[in-house]
Amino acid sequence: MSVNELLRIEMDGPRLIIDARSAIQSGRQPRNEILTLVGDAPIGTLCEVHVPNRASHLIAALESMGMNVVISEVEPGHWRLRMMKL
Repeated sequence: MSVNELLRIEMDGPRLIIDARSAIQSGRQPRNEILTLVGDAPIGTLCEVHVPNRASHLIAALESMGMNVVISEVEPGHWRLRMMKL
C-alpha cells in the first residue's frame, strides 16, 4: 500500500498537512511514513499531523528529530500535532 493510499496528504503553500486518522483507526501504523514525510519537507514548512489519539510514540519520535511539537485536541478523537521544520 502506498503512502498516498495510507494517508491523506496535502501541501498548501508552506504547509504540509498529514491526516492519519483513518489509517490508524483501521489498525495501520503509519509512524515511519509520517516521519519520512516530515523529514523530507523543505525547511520553513509548517507540518500538521492529524491523529485519533495523543500518539505519544509519534510525538517522541518527532521530538527526537529536533521538532518542537505543539499538541492540541481539536475534538474528541481528533488530535493535531503542529511543528515547524527548521
